[in-house]
Amino acid sequence: MAILDNQEFFKQVTSLLTKNDGKSSIYITQKRYSYSLDDEIDGVEPFSDLNDKIKPIFHENKSTNKSYPILIRITDGNKDKSKKIKLSTIVEPVNLDSFWNEYTNILKSGLSGLKKKPKSKKKAKKASKKA
Repeated sequence: MAILDNQEFFKQVTSLLTKNDGKSSIYITQKRYSYSLDDEIDGVEPFSDLNDKIKPIFHENKSTNKSYPILIRITDGNKDKSKKIKLSTIVEPVNLDSFWNEYTNILKSGLSGLKKKPKSKKKAKKASKKA
């Protein structure tokens, strides 16, 4: 699974959604992307079960004003790993607004299989009484 640039990611997501056409599940995940593990380890307190002869190393707490990019992944959920389609991209914080605008438009047009569930008669009556 290679990390695609944003425009190529949009093209691939569009083709995946049109190919799927609401027939099966699409899995979307997003999380903060961290470049190195050393940044995450700083400021963590040492283990309390160490031998008394071992001197703990304390790290200075660094300010957390750092902005991180976002990693976005989309898969088609195919159980056969050889046929599974995996797409991922990294969005830098400065490009986030323009990315979300285009990304949400693609998802809205491609996820047409999602429909509002009809309310049961009891819930519909309660909703009409409240209004």
